[in-house]
Amino acid sequence: MGRKKTLILVTTLIIAAIAMFIVYKVFMPEGKAGEKEITVTVVHADESSKDFIYQTDEAYLGDVLKAEELVDGTEGEFGMFITSVDGETADDSKEQWWCITKGGESVNTSADQTPIEDGDKFELTLTEGY
Repeated sequence: MGRKKTLILVTTLIIAAIAMFIVYKVFMPEGKAGEKEITVTVVHADESSKDFIYQTDEAYLGDVLKAEELVDGTEGEFGMFITSVDGETADDSKEQWWCITKGGESVNTSADQTPIEDGDKFELTLTEGY
């Protein structure tokens, strides 16, 4: 009887994982092809800021940032983890990290999965504290 329950539990977990993957793929934000202009504002640790305006055909923010060599990072399970922007590197010992926002609102995807549209305004802010 215990083996049957275990088999049912494992099967249920596998089905749930497959269903979650399908839902993610269906509802994942998609980028749009075509020429567009975006603005990326970089806010450094000293609170100075610098605007970068890009004309691009790319569909996702990460592709633009890498092509323009504005960022450096490491590839991870969820896309690129940004470690350096505009020559400034986040310091892990200070719990620093680069926060991506769009129009002041948090972005819940990595740069690689953040779709862009003409006129979008993004901010990359060096943030301290996890």
